[in-house]
Amino acid sequence: MDFTNEEQYLSDWTEKVKKLGRVFISNGIMWLSWSGTGIEWECDGSFALYLQSDGIFFNGPEGHMHDARYALYRDGELQIDGRLETREKSICLQAEGKHVYRFIKLSESADSSLGIVLLEDEDGKCDKIIPTPVKKLKIEIIGDSITCGYGVEGNLEQTYTTATENVSKSYSYMVTQRLNADYSIVSKSGAGMISGYTDTGDRNRDNIITDYYDKMGCSMFAIGNGYPSDFEYDFTFEPDIIILNIGTNDLSYCIPAGTPGQEPRFDEAELDSRRREFCSTYKAFIGHLRKKNPFAKIVCTLGAMGEGLNDIVEMAVSMQVAEGDRRIYWLPLRDQDPADGYGTDYHPSPVTQEHLADTVTEFLEKMIAKEI
Repeated sequence: MDFTNEEQYLSDWTEKVKKLGRVFISNGIMWLSWSGTGIEWECDGSFALYLQSDGIFFNGPEGHMHDARYALYRDGELQIDGRLETREKSICLQAEGKHVYRFIKLSESADSSLGIVLLEDEDGKCDKIIPTPVKKLKIEIIGDSITCGYGVEGNLEQTYTTATENVSKSYSYMVTQRLNADYSIVSKSGAGMISGYTDTGDRNRDNIITDYYDKMGCSMFAIGNGYPSDFEYDFTFEPDIIILNIGTNDLSYCIPAGTPGQEPRFDEAELDSRRREFCSTYKAFIGHLRKKNPFAKIVCTLGAMGEGLNDIVEMAVSMQVAEGDRRIYWLPLRDQDPADGYGTDYHPSPVTQEHLADTVTEFLEKMIAKEI
């Protein structure tokens, strides 16, 4: 493929698609980093999609556990589910007549990003490609591994890989589809409000969601001369509803599991201090969300992998409401049921993710209907 007229190619095809999530352009390439980012379009006839990987291939053979996973849908039906295991790749789909296509990144930003170099129709142009309409409802979801669909296609005997991570089987994506909404998902495995996941009880400062919320991604691999986290988000997507599902990883810091047969490493005064910090930081982040999204309804939810901080999140929400914010809600979730099975590293199984989607969708439907 000759990209000598790259700028013309770029300006033509990028105007013919609807962007899903925080898609951004760098060095003439459209990048998908956050889970669920992608493009949607209508095409009359066949088309070709040209993809490029980020800097993951400089990481050696072990880098393949992080390969970006993607999916292509036609009229809502899955056509291709793959991983970008080569530096460059082309996808050519033969078709007759008009169809709606959606191409999304299934794996999370922390692992890798995926670049779209070009989308063209069967004539080598983009004349037969048009963007799909913008939907009435817009939803943003902020979360951690549960929201990413971490290990949802895996089991307890497997170690993590993007091959078993699938945001389309996470409650987050399912809710947006059930409500027929455009969406933006910002989620990172292990991320917390004041501490990322820690197996020692010591604070993990390297995985805080507030460090990434204003960014276009959080990948450990470079795109060109920078990283997705070098790109600031412009907040052009104005959500009607924001779902905030953060706090599961803070449990490991605020309520750390002790070692059987040994004295607790942290006394109750220390843990109480941590929980108070979690509450104040959580409330401050709600304030940041409100500043960036002044008209959105914010739904705070927690509990799918432990309910230990549910009461504190409820308190933070109540404090924000008491200060006059009437568009904020608390939705407690129940801890997952072992009978529903587990994904990798005890993460929610497909059955659990479906239950979460049921709970969140029902709540949002009532909220939209102004029943709550």
